[in-house]
Amino acid sequence: MSHGSPAAASRTPEESVTRAADIARRYGQDSAADRAVQMLNATFRAGTVVVMGEVKRGKSSLVNALIAQPDLLPVDVLTCTSAPIRVAVSHDGPVVPQVTLVRGTEREMILATELARWVTVDGVGSLQGNTNAGLEEAQDPPSSAEIAVRYPEMDGITVVDTPGVGGLDKRAVTAALQEARHAGVLLMVCDASTPITAPEMDILRQAHDSVGGVIVAVTKTDKNTRRWRTIVEDNKRLISSHMGIDVPVVGVSSLRALDAARCIDPARRAELERRSGIAQLRSQLRAQLRQPAAMGQRAALQSITTTLTGIAKTVRDDIRLLAESSTAVEQLEAEKTTLERLREESSEFEQRFQRDLAVARTRVTEGLDKALEEVRHEWTQQINADSLRVLRSKPQVFTSQIETELAVVMEDTVGAMVEEISELASALFPDRQELIAEIMGTTVASLTPAEVSGHEVEKKTKDIIDPSVLMMGMIGSGALAAIIPVAPLAGAVWVGVNLGYRAMRNGKQHLITWLRETTASVRTATTRMLDTLITTARTDVMLRYRADLRAKIKELHGRIDQAREAARESEGERQERSARLTRNVQIIEATIAELGRHLQQHESITPGGH
Repeated sequence: MSHGSPAAASRTPEESVTRAADIARRYGQDSAADRAVQMLNATFRAGTVVVMGEVKRGKSSLVNALIAQPDLLPVDVLTCTSAPIRVAVSHDGPVVPQVTLVRGTEREMILATELARWVTVDGVGSLQGNTNAGLEEAQDPPSSAEIAVRYPEMDGITVVDTPGVGGLDKRAVTAALQEARHAGVLLMVCDASTPITAPEMDILRQAHDSVGGVIVAVTKTDKNTRRWRTIVEDNKRLISSHMGIDVPVVGVSSLRALDAARCIDPARRAELERRSGIAQLRSQLRAQLRQPAAMGQRAALQSITTTLTGIAKTVRDDIRLLAESSTAVEQLEAEKTTLERLREESSEFEQRFQRDLAVARTRVTEGLDKALEEVRHEWTQQINADSLRVLRSKPQVFTSQIETELAVVMEDTVGAMVEEISELASALFPDRQELIAEIMGTTVASLTPAEVSGHEVEKKTKDIIDPSVLMMGMIGSGALAAIIPVAPLAGAVWVGVNLGYRAMRNGKQHLITWLRETTASVRTATTRMLDTLITTARTDVMLRYRADLRAKIKELHGRIDQAREAARESEGERQERSARLTRNVQIIEATIAELGRHLQQHESITPGGH
C-alpha cells in the first residue's frame, strides 16, 4: 500500500479509524481499538457562549431569541440582570424549562416565572428590603441561576447571560471573559443606534486574546430599519482597522426572532428567522464553537494514532531482532536485568516520585497565595474607594463577581496541580497517552463529592471529566481547567460569599475583615483538594508503574525466546520473515500518515485554535 494511495485519499475519518482499529486488533490491542471506535460516537460538550454588553443593549432578549424561548429570561424595560444565568441547551432537554438557583453546592428548583425575583436588580432589591424576611439564609440571593432547556438547533451549547453592569467595568469584563475561557465564544451585544464604542473594542481585543472566539451582535434592527446595515458595516470596518482581524458582525432583531419562535408553520418560521438575523447568528456561533462530532473524530484519530505508533515500534524492533539475532539475546537479557532492578528499587522510586509531587505542590501553592493576595488587594482597594456605595446598591453583582474570581483562582490552582501530575506521569510513561489519560481521569475524579454514591458517581464523574480534554492529547497544554468540577469549588467559595451580604450592611471594616477571612478559607479548601489529587495520583501511578514493569518483563521473556528461535533459523528464513514484517510496518506507517492528514484537516478548520 503506498503512502498516498487513491483508496486512502478517499476514506473518511471514520473509515480510517475503523481500518486502523482492525490493524490494532491483529496485534492484540483490542481494548485500544474498541476505545477509538467508541470515541467516534462519543458525546462531547460543545462549549459556552457568554453574552456581554452595556446595560439595556438587549442581552436577555437575544438569549431568549437564540434558544427560541420567548418568555424565559426576564426582559422588562425596567429589568436589569444582576447574576449570571447559565442556559444549558440540548436536543433532549426538558420541554418545560427547569430553573435552578445556585448557592455554591446548594441547588433550589423554582418556577421559571419566579426567576426575575432572584436574578434582577429590582427583584433582589425588593427581597432584601423585606424586613420581615430579615437576612435569613433561605432568603439570600443566589450567586447564579441554571436553566435546562430543549432546543436541537443549539444542542450541547451553554449560553450565559451576564449581569447588566453599566460602563462595562473591569470586574464585569473579567467575570465574562473567565466564563468564556474554556472553549467558548464571547458574544458582544451592541445595538443599531450607534457604532461600536472604544470600551467595547477593548473588550473584543481582550476576548480575542484569551478566548479565541468572538462575535458581535447588533441588536434592535427593527427599531433602526434604515441605519442598522450601515452600523453593521461600520462595526466591521472599525474592528478590522483597530484590531487587524475580521470579526463576524450580525444584525439581529430579537423581537422578530421571538415572533418566529411562536410561529407554528415550519416554512414560515424558517423565513422569519432568516429575516430576523437569528439564523445567521446561530450559524456563526456553531462555526466558532468546537463541534461535538468533530471532537469525537479528533479524539478517535489521536487515540488510534498513538496505538499504531506503538505497534510500529514493536514491529521495527522485531525486524532489528532478525537482523541482529546473534547479539539480540544478549541485548534483551541486559534490558530484562535493568527492568528487574527497577522493580526491586520501586520503593526508592516511590520516594523520589513523592518528593517530586511535594516540590510541585509547593510551586502550585505559591501561585495560589499570589493569586489570592491579588484578589484581596484589588477588592480592598475598591471597598475603600467606593465606601460600599456601589457594592450596597448592587450586592448580587458584587457577590457573583467575587465568587467567579475566587472560583477561577481555585480552578487554576487545581488545574496547575493536575498539569504538574500529568507531566510527572508523562515522564514515567512516554508515548503512553491513553494510560496517562486514565491516570488523570482517576485523579480528577477523586474530587467528586464523597456524598455522591452508586450510579450517581458514574454520572457525576462523566459530567466532570470531559473526554475531549483527557483523550485528545491536551494533557499539560493548559486546557485542563475545563475538566475541573465546578460544584465543589464554588461550594467552598460560597461559604464566604454568602456572608458577604451581611458584611456589607455592617460597614467597610467588617467587609474588609470578611474578605480576608474568605480568601483564607478558599486557600484552605483549595489546598485540601491539592492533597486529595496528590494522594490519588501517587497511589495510581505507583500501581500502574509496577504493573507496567511486570508487563515489560513478561514481554521481554517472549522476545528473548523469539531471538533464540531466530538464531536457529537459516538466513533465507530470516530474510523472508523480515520482508513480511517490513511490508506490515509500511502498511502501519501509511495508515498513521493517513490518520495524520485527517488530523491536519481538523486543525485547519477549527476556529480559534480549539
